[in-house]
Amino acid sequence: MTFKDGDGTIFVVMRSVVVGLLVASLTLLAAVAGARAQASSFMGGVNLGLKGWGTVMPGSGFDLHRSVACRTESCTGEALFARMPLVVLTAEPYQGWKFVRWRGPCEAVKTLPKCAINLRHLHANPLGQRVAPVRAIFIPIAPGLTRAHPIPVGTAASFGRFITLRVNSASPMVQLSPPAPPGYEYFDANLTVTYTGGGSATAGALTYHVMGSQKTSYGPFTNTCPAPGPQPALDYQAPIPSGQSTSGYVCWTIATNDESSLELFLGSGTLNYPGTTWFALH
Repeated sequence: MTFKDGDGTIFVVMRSVVVGLLVASLTLLAAVAGARAQASSFMGGVNLGLKGWGTVMPGSGFDLHRSVACRTESCTGEALFARMPLVVLTAEPYQGWKFVRWRGPCEAVKTLPKCAINLRHLHANPLGQRVAPVRAIFIPIAPGLTRAHPIPVGTAASFGRFITLRVNSASPMVQLSPPAPPGYEYFDANLTVTYTGGGSATAGALTYHVMGSQKTSYGPFTNTCPAPGPQPALDYQAPIPSGQSTSGYVCWTIATNDESSLELFLGSGTLNYPGTTWFALH
């Protein structure tokens, strides 16, 4: 190439460079558009379930990045849509719980918190979708979080900020008059309630329900024992000054087939739900 023609020749050279850059840019844009079209045309995702208390965060490859939480015994049926074949999930347990494993086509070690899935490796359903069934498994490592893992007898545990409860002892088949109806029995527990906040509180600030394997909730006022019941009874109304405790018996009328599995709980009354603390009675 020569510059003999002065500015005209230089103009021709610059125009050639601009055209070349424009062609390269258009080629790059076409490639990006093609990649996006390929990703957006992918049909599939993850059908996510969780067992125990924890969260799962959908990461790269998903349309939405919103954590999925489970705060009960089991959660199922969350559909996560993918925008590309390679997707990543990350599990995070709640306090007192531990993540133990994934169930599903994770390509990494299934006991690690991250689950990477290549949906292309799955067979497509009749609609052309590739859906991975995945479940994150969490187990409790702190007592009191579930009925299956209660606070042991003789161990005090906090409920709320300023009240603690301890089950000192528990007795089935308590003999009272009149006797319990057929198929039922009287069951009592000796409890200690401690208050550590300002001013005073009462033992009646807590609910004292019990539940067995039949999942029937028994309350001390709805499923009462004959008065006066085992003595000394827990005083629900007397003020407990800060730093002090009160002790006494609570008694319930329960179905005999619940006796061997009976546990005491404080809180919402919903089985294995946050805000409920479980205490052993055996």
